[in-house]
Amino acid sequence: MGDRVTSERRVGTLAVDGRVLDVVRLTWRGSPGLSFDVVDSATGDVLTMDESFDEYPTEDQVRELLAARSNKAEQ
Repeated sequence: MGDRVTSERRVGTLAVDGRVLDVVRLTWRGSPGLSFDVVDSATGDVLTMDESFDEYPTEDQVRELLAARSNKAEQ
């Protein structure tokens, strides 16, 4: 991706395992590509801090993200 985010826009909401999550589309300076972050609607925490999605995430991908974060927190 480019070196700096030029815009962020909430483009959807997913309800996964009882959590409401926003999907935010990012555009980058110097890059034609897009990224998608997942944000916890209740807390504002960005759940994709390590790596954004290249395409709009599916519910299954978000469920895997939540499980990985849960496992990481337990360690």
